[in-house]
Amino acid sequence: MLHFGRNDPNQQNVEAGHLLNHPVTASCRGSDDRAVLRDVAGYDGGDWAWEFLRLNKDYVADWRRSLPRHLPCIRLNDGTQLLRLPRRFPHAEKWGLHAFADPALRPDQAPVFWHANALKRAVRVNAKRPSGDEDERVYRLTDFKADRRAVIGVDGIARVLMKGRGTQVAVEIHGLQVLTAPFAPGFELNDLSALGAQTELLKRLQRFTEPDIREIQKTAYEERLHHALIALEESLSGKTYRQIAITIFGEKKVAEEWQGPSQFLKDRTRRLVAKGTELMKGGYCELLG
Repeated sequence: MLHFGRNDPNQQNVEAGHLLNHPVTASCRGSDDRAVLRDVAGYDGGDWAWEFLRLNKDYVADWRRSLPRHLPCIRLNDGTQLLRLPRRFPHAEKWGLHAFADPALRPDQAPVFWHANALKRAVRVNAKRPSGDEDERVYRLTDFKADRRAVIGVDGIARVLMKGRGTQVAVEIHGLQVLTAPFAPGFELNDLSALGAQTELLKRLQRFTEPDIREIQKTAYEERLHHALIALEESLSGKTYRQIAITIFGEKKVAEEWQGPSQFLKDRTRRLVAKGTELMKGGYCELLG
């Protein structure tokens, strides 16, 4: 089990007794965990990536062999979830993670900490202590109306993933010793070629500071991902293409079209299984961008 160091400045900001990522074995996945029953509205790229990765038997095997298998994730009193790493975990990094996450847990059940290299793009912030200047813009992490997942690695840098409204933004913060403290941000740009991508990330980050009452609706792209996830899950459980098609499209549609002259429904089902398999075997990394 991990413990805060004696002088860790974040220790005083922990909600007592709140630990996440409780041990749950993969065999505990029940019938209510089927993808067809899951509400995926509001999923972002990291949520979709995790859904496909946790079905990968090689990942599950690596997770079972990992020590420690479960790292305590604490919730600070501002709601930020924090994982402090005592060392690097190369076997987890191979899968694009800072540390292993229990494959039995859905995205809404426990935080998954994606590695900075897997996320590819991040907003880089140089956090300074507020000077008191009346024109200075001062922030706290709570100003961002998002699910905040922070990881502090052996390099001492805080990497916070802001999640909400179907999107996510990775923020790398230098100089913020206490995550709940106010800070004056300086946004860094390493190369002019990254200006377009960084501008888009900053726009997304700004939207987290604004109220949003929009109802989240599943897009056509997300519906295809959901169908691919269902197809993969059903295929791994031994279902035939016809049974998979019934689960996704309904028994009436399959009864009308499966034996007809058109191969469209059969081909579509095969493509969904193939896509789901591709995403499970490494394609999930593309979803993180």
